Amino acid sequence: MREYTVVEYEQSDFDDVKYGMTNEEAIQILEGLPRGWFPYCLPKWGGVVTISDYDNYRTCCALDIAVEALKEKAVLQEE
Repeated sequence: MREYTVVEYEQSDFDDVKYGMTNEEAIQILEGLPRGWFPYCLPKWGGVVTISDYDNYRTCCALDIAVEALKEKAVLQEE
């Protein structure tokens, strides 16, 4: 016997995510990104470094800043 579960999402589900996500949930999601890319490991200098390396590094730095800002905001809200 096979049993399947079907989940159908509606606009309200997406609205709930957009307007109801907590800082803690956002931090958890961002920190849980695949470790192969996040945090990005710098290439060895002297090797081949491409624009993709630079762009990926910028993205990772932006994510780190966002996570730290969310953590700081969460701490301030607790006070």
